[in-house]
Amino acid sequence: MATSGDLLRANATPALDAGLSTRLRAVAVRLRWFVFVEGLAWVVGFLLLALFVQFALDYGLRGLRWSMRAASLAAILSGTGWLAWVRLINPLRARVGPIEIASLLERRYPQLSSLLISAVRFASGDVGPAASNSPAMIASVVNRAERVAAPLDFSVVLEPRSVRRSLAGLACAGSIVAALVLAAPETSALWFSRNVLLRDVPWPKQTQLVVDFEGDELLAARGDDVVIEAHADGVQPRAVEILFETDSGQRGRDTMVTVGSAGSHRYRYTFKNAQDDVVFSLEGGDDATGDYRIGLLDRPRVTTGELHVTPPAYTGLDPLALGDGQRSVQVLPGSEIGISVRTSKPVIRATLMAGTDEVVEAVEAAGQHDRFDVTFVALESHTYHFSLLDEAGLENKRPARFALRVVKDEPPRVRMKLDGVEDMITPDAVLPVELDCADKYGLADVEIVYDVLREGSRSQSIDLPTFKPGTTRFLTTLHWPAASAAVVPGDRVTLLARATDFDDVSGPNVSQSAELSFRVVTRDELLAELARREQEYRISFERLVESQEQLRGRALSVRSTQRGQTEATADLAAALAPLERRQRNIASSVNVVRQQFDQILLTLRVNGLDTADEADRLVGGIIDPLNELAKRELVVAADTIRQWSREGGEAKAGELDRRHEAAIVTMREILARMIQWEGYHEVVNMLRDIIRLQRELGDEAQQALIDEADDVFDD
Repeated sequence: MATSGDLLRANATPALDAGLSTRLRAVAVRLRWFVFVEGLAWVVGFLLLALFVQFALDYGLRGLRWSMRAASLAAILSGTGWLAWVRLINPLRARVGPIEIASLLERRYPQLSSLLISAVRFASGDVGPAASNSPAMIASVVNRAERVAAPLDFSVVLEPRSVRRSLAGLACAGSIVAALVLAAPETSALWFSRNVLLRDVPWPKQTQLVVDFEGDELLAARGDDVVIEAHADGVQPRAVEILFETDSGQRGRDTMVTVGSAGSHRYRYTFKNAQDDVVFSLEGGDDATGDYRIGLLDRPRVTTGELHVTPPAYTGLDPLALGDGQRSVQVLPGSEIGISVRTSKPVIRATLMAGTDEVVEAVEAAGQHDRFDVTFVALESHTYHFSLLDEAGLENKRPARFALRVVKDEPPRVRMKLDGVEDMITPDAVLPVELDCADKYGLADVEIVYDVLREGSRSQSIDLPTFKPGTTRFLTTLHWPAASAAVVPGDRVTLLARATDFDDVSGPNVSQSAELSFRVVTRDELLAELARREQEYRISFERLVESQEQLRGRALSVRSTQRGQTEATADLAAALAPLERRQRNIASSVNVVRQQFDQILLTLRVNGLDTADEADRLVGGIIDPLNELAKRELVVAADTIRQWSREGGEAKAGELDRRHEAAIVTMREILARMIQWEGYHEVVNMLRDIIRLQRELGDEAQQALIDEADDVFDD
C-alpha cells in the first residue's frame, strides 16, 4: 500500500505542460537523428576513403599479394569499427531526454536561470525530501518555466547545417559508389572479389608475367645452380626484376637476364650454388607475380658400399669381401660380383651403370628403400656406379664409383730346355729334356709333342708319368731317345711342350714352348761339323794368344818409361787403365771359347760320341785350363795392373810381367793341343774318306756283277 508520504509527494508533484513536454521530446528525437546522420557520415566517409586508397594501391601496383590485401581489409574493418564506435554507437548510447534537452536550452538561453531544467526535474518527480520541499514553490517554478519557455525556439540547440553537410556527404558518397559501379561494373566486381572476398583474381594488365614452371613451388637440388625462367605475355617490359628472400634471412632484388628476340623476350635468373630455400616474386611492366618458392632437397647418394667377389669355381679360391672404402678390385673373368650399397635417403630406383650403359637394376634389401643389392658376372673391366632416383625426381650427380679390373687368367708358363743339343743330331742321340710348367690356378694337362717331318708322319706325345692334374707347377727332366721316333739321316725332328689350364670361362688357355727343330745326320757328318767348329774356335783362341802377347809388350813399355819411380803417378794410371780393360776383355773372351768347347763336349755326349779319350782331351787338355785362365789367372793379372796403377813401383811391374809370362805359356800349351788334335782329326777324316770310298767301290762292283748276271740269264 502507498504510504501517506508517497501520497503527499505525488500530490505535490505538478505535471509539465503537454506542449512543453512534446517540444522537448521532439528536440531530443531530432538530436539523436542528427547524431546518427553525422556519425554515419563519418563512418561512410572513412570507409569510402579507405577503400579508395586500397583500390588505388591494389590497382596501381597491379595486384597486391593476398596477405597484403587481407591485412588492408582487416585494417579497414578495424578502423571502421573503431570510428563507428566513437562517432556513432557510443554517442547513440548516451541518454537524450527532456532533462538533457532542458540543460542544452539553459546553455543557449541564460535568462531561464535554471527554471526550465528545475521544472522538468520537478515534473519528473525529482522534488527532494518531503520535509524540505514546498508544493507551492514547485508548482510556481513549473508554471513560471512554462511561461518563460513558451516563446523560445528550442531548435537552436540543433545544428541543421552540419546535418545537411552530413546528408550531402552521404548522398555524394552514394552517388560516387553508384557512378563507379555503373561506369565500371567489371572493375568494381573485380575489386570486390579481390579485396573483400579476398580471391586471387588478377587485375587486367598490359603485361602478364608467367613463371615457367607449374604450381607455386619449384623443387631443386641443394648445391645446384637453380635457373628461374619466365616470359611476358602482352606488352614486353623493359626489364623484369626478381625479389627474393632466403630462409636464412638474406634478401635481394636483381634484374633478370633478357634472352630471345624482340617481341618474344624470355627472362632468366640463376641462383648460384643454392643452399637455402628461397621465396621470390617477379615485377615487370604493370605486372607483379605472387610468391613462388624454391624448395631445396639433398640429392640421393651412396653413403656406404661393400663389394663381394666370388671367383670362378675352377680357381678354387675363397670368396672375397671388401668393406666400405675399398671400391677397387681386380677379378678374374666370370667372377660373380655382389655390391651392397646404402643411400643417404630413400630412393625409388637404383640402377648399376657402366658408363652410360645400364648393367642391372638393383634390388631393395628386405624392403628397405635405402638399401640395395646387385649381383652380376664380370667379363670386362669397367668403372661402375649407381644411378639413383628419389621421389622428387632428383638423381645423384657425383656417384660413388666401383672400379673392377678384369684381369685375364694368364695362360700357363711353359719352358723347355735341351742342354747341349744343337740343330744337328744323330739317330742315336738321347735328348735331355728339362721341362718347367706353371699355372697360378693349376695345370689341367701337360704334354711334350714331337713330329718327324716326313710324308705320312704325324705328331706324337711323349709320356709324362709323373704329371698330376691340378698341380700349380710341374718340373721334370727326361732323356728322350731319338731312336724311339725311328729317325734316319735326312729327317727333321721338331719338339715342343704344351700346357693347358682349367679355365672354363674364357679358356681353356693353352701355352706352348718355342718349337725346337733338329736335323738328323750321320755320325760322320756330325763329327765333321764338330771338327770344323773346333778349328774355328782354335783360330779365335789363337787371336787371343796374340792379343795377350801384345798386352804384355805394352805393359813392358809402360814399365820401361816408369822405371826408377817408386810411387804411382797420374801418367801411370792413365797408361795402365786401357791395359786393365783389355786384360779383362781377354779373360771374358777366353771364357767364351771355354763355353764353346763345353758345347762340343755336350753335343758328343748327347749323340753318344763321347769316348773316354775324347772326354779327357777336351776336359783335361782344353776346357779346364781355359776355365783356370778365364776365372783366375787372367783376372788376377787384371787386378795386378790395377794395383800397379795405384801403388806404382818396380815390384808390381815385375809381378805383372811374371803373371803375363805364365798366362802366355799356358795359352800356348792349350793352343798346341788344339793344333795337335786338328792333325789327328785330319788323319781320321782321311781314313774315313778312304773307307767310304772303298765301300762305295764295293757297292759299285757288286752292282756291276749283278747287272752282268742279269744279262747272262736274259740271254
